[in-house]
Amino acid sequence: MRANRAIWLVVMGVLAAGCGSASTEMSLAASATPPPPPPPAPVQPAAPAEAVIEGDRIKIARPIFYDLDKDEIRPESFSVLDAVANILRTHPEITALTVEGHTDNQGTVEHNIKLSERRANAVVRYLVQRGVTTPMTAPGYGAGAPLCFTNDEGCRAMNRRVEFRIKTR
Repeated sequence: MRANRAIWLVVMGVLAAGCGSASTEMSLAASATPPPPPPPAPVQPAAPAEAVIEGDRIKIARPIFYDLDKDEIRPESFSVLDAVANILRTHPEITALTVEGHTDNQGTVEHNIKLSERRANAVVRYLVQRGVTTPMTAPGYGAGAPLCFTNDEGCRAMNRRVEFRIKTR
């Protein structure tokens, strides 16, 4: 036990004598383990895309809104349509777009078909104003292709919509 203590005292003395010398500090720094890397920054969830290509369609995150019985696009729909315009401008493989207008079942068949055509054409005009040069058509289907068949406001709101079909090379 005394021998171990003596060795320990000698080692401590040598270390104490070299304290402050550059070579001792360098060798100690070189042998020290590096500090751990900082933790990764928290991943922010990506904002949902306003519009994406899915198969032969451009899917939009939110409906296009109009006032009751009107074809003027409401401002809260501009960002969605801007995203559609961006897709059309940046995807040259899209050779044609059909903007399909749909209404709910309130009103006459003739009125709803004309209203859905006017609304689809309003979308085409908006996209052209945003620099889209893709050839576009804008048929109106009125209430002829419903997504929902119950007679409540939630269902009618689902049926009032614009859909985007694309053709690619």
